[in-house]
Amino acid sequence: MDDLKPLLAFAAVLEHGSMNAAAQALGMTPSAVSQHISRLEKLHGVKLLHRSTRRLAPTDAGQALAAHCRRLLATVQDTRTALDGLKTDIAGSVRLAAPTGLVNAAAFQHALRRIRREHPALSLELHFGEAIEELREGSIDIALRGGGHALDEPDLVARRLAEWPWQICAAPGYLKTAPDITHPADLAAHPWVYHLPPHIELARGNERYLLNIDRGTVCNQLAAVCHLCEAGLGLALIIAGETRDAVAQGRLQILLSDWQLPAVTLYAVTPHRVQAARTAAVLRILQESFMGEAEAT
Repeated sequence: MDDLKPLLAFAAVLEHGSMNAAAQALGMTPSAVSQHISRLEKLHGVKLLHRSTRRLAPTDAGQALAAHCRRLLATVQDTRTALDGLKTDIAGSVRLAAPTGLVNAAAFQHALRRIRREHPALSLELHFGEAIEELREGSIDIALRGGGHALDEPDLVARRLAEWPWQICAAPGYLKTAPDITHPADLAAHPWVYHLPPHIELARGNERYLLNIDRGTVCNQLAAVCHLCEAGLGLALIIAGETRDAVAQGRLQILLSDWQLPAVTLYAVTPHRVQAARTAAVLRILQESFMGEAEAT
């Protein structure tokens, strides 16, 4: 047990990159953090950190110890969160990050309404943007992520919410005067609106077609892609969960519906497995709302 604080101090230095940042995270002084690590090195007769005026880097011995210390730090954080979760009142603030395109998703809107209705003492802070939020810094409690980079960090905990296929969409008004689209080869002749240039494979039976669009109107927000597509600015590639209401209400039309496109899996990602009661309540409602939409489809 005498080694616990030094091990946690070492883990914090590795996580935050400096004595000062680790000290702030642990509620200690930088001098105390340094003393803990020096004590650990002296006690076990190994050098754990290369120290210089510019940076700290683990030695080979430090790297060998790092994974164990990170697990120890995560266990301590989970324990503290579990203690917070013993409180029965679901109140306070939960910080939720999501791509802007989810603003249009019926399941997400339904979840927000349920959270407000069922937990009036809970306050949501919504952070919309296309960049992947850094959960380890503590500024975000839950991040909704999709696509190939959603699970790039293996120590984060991901809960599957939905699997939505991509769809090629256009506004009915645009299609009235546009050239016919009967095959993927026809798509390049039309104007496009996108966040990233569409490079995607379409499949129909044994037939494959690689869609490769490199010209169009570029939007820095996914939500804007859907709105501009509805306004008749051109074709757009949008995941199904974001177009459900627009298609049902006739504002968008799905093109080449007999062709299959890849799907995006959406996850709710958290930095720890154990959650405070307020965060657990939001996670539960998100999972139920997205699952309910999938069952209704």
